[in-house]
Amino acid sequence: MLKFIKIRNFKSIDEEIELSFEPLENRLDDYYLTKDKNLKLAIIYGPNASGKTNIIKAIKFLKDFIFNPPSTKDKQIKVEPFKFKDIIDEVVEFELEFIIDKTIYNYKLSLTKDKIVKEELFFKRDSKRFSRAFIRGIDKVEWGRKIKISASQKEVLLLNTLPNNSILSAYLKVNLEIDEIDDVIKFFSSILPPIYPNIDLTGFVLNKLEKGEILKSDIIKILQNADFSIDDFNINEDDADEDFIKFLEKFADIEEIEDLKEKVKTYEILFTHYKKYILNYDEESRGTQRFYQLATILILLTKNSYILPIDEIESSLHPDLLKFFILIFLTNTTNSQIIMTTHLRELLLEKEILRNDAIWFCEKRENGSTDLFSLIDFKSEIRENSSIYNFYKNGKLGATPNIKNFLGLIDGKKE
Repeated sequence: MLKFIKIRNFKSIDEEIELSFEPLENRLDDYYLTKDKNLKLAIIYGPNASGKTNIIKAIKFLKDFIFNPPSTKDKQIKVEPFKFKDIIDEVVEFELEFIIDKTIYNYKLSLTKDKIVKEELFFKRDSKRFSRAFIRGIDKVEWGRKIKISASQKEVLLLNTLPNNSILSAYLKVNLEIDEIDDVIKFFSSILPPIYPNIDLTGFVLNKLEKGEILKSDIIKILQNADFSIDDFNINEDDADEDFIKFLEKFADIEEIEDLKEKVKTYEILFTHYKKYILNYDEESRGTQRFYQLATILILLTKNSYILPIDEIESSLHPDLLKFFILIFLTNTTNSQIIMTTHLRELLLEKEILRNDAIWFCEKRENGSTDLFSLIDFKSEIRENSSIYNFYKNGKLGATPNIKNFLGLIDGKKE
């Protein structure tokens, strides 16, 4: 699981920021700590345009870059450095530390839009010092003594490592087995795609139900306990729309159409309320729809070890439902982590379920770049009976919009 991530010169992030999962207090340990003693939860507050979402995008970028790298050496890497400068620094930097099967890994990546500048992987098992797995510069790779790889395998891997690809990406192309790199691939595979407010996960839910990775009964139990009066739901499969098929017939042959018919089937989700009333998914409230989708995510986080980034978690949810979501996650998972952003100040009133080291704040520096700091940084000012909600609302913790005058901003007179 993730110990920390450091980001420099990525989108709104200029100077290096660090999001850490290291526990710095000892409240609610039974619920907040993973098996490897890292925090399960990071909640990030901050005004719009402060960079909260860019932290999530940085995590997404790293996974995408490893599993879907540029296919040819002349393609640019889709990375954007901080731009509010007269002279733009082209080098973007990331550092992550994480644990896989009791081994601690430290991975660093420096890159521009055109190439990898530097890539490093170190690991530590029982010793107090990190051992080198590899250090890759612009034109060579140095392997550590503990890495079991032959000269011919090094050559094969190097030949598949394009200037704009990571060694991890190259490793996925070849038939090699290196335990340390397998662990790193396993870690990045555990990062789920971010959930943004406008994302529809109904197809994802259907896929997981069909594969048997989640049970319908578990979703129903969560929805019932969330007070949605839902007793059951059914998913009906239907053929593709006839007008759409007729449209396809103008451009495809019979075999292609038959194949497309299978791929474009439609699905109808029907919810049963009070054991007899049926509502279509589209007739349900936005909150019901979102919690139905999030219930699936909660089940997956409970049954597996995943890292989930969620942007604006409070979207379409009543504050009590957000609290319910957090409680389910903390009490039922053992080795998953969530990184969530939110604007919901009222959540800070829930002191009995929140730890100070799990709460973070994002704000804009004077040059428009992102700063990130923890509530723990204010431990000398916040007492046990202090209201974190009031501290934040009154601007004592920063990370709030700097709203100025609201008069005389619109030209013209009233009719």
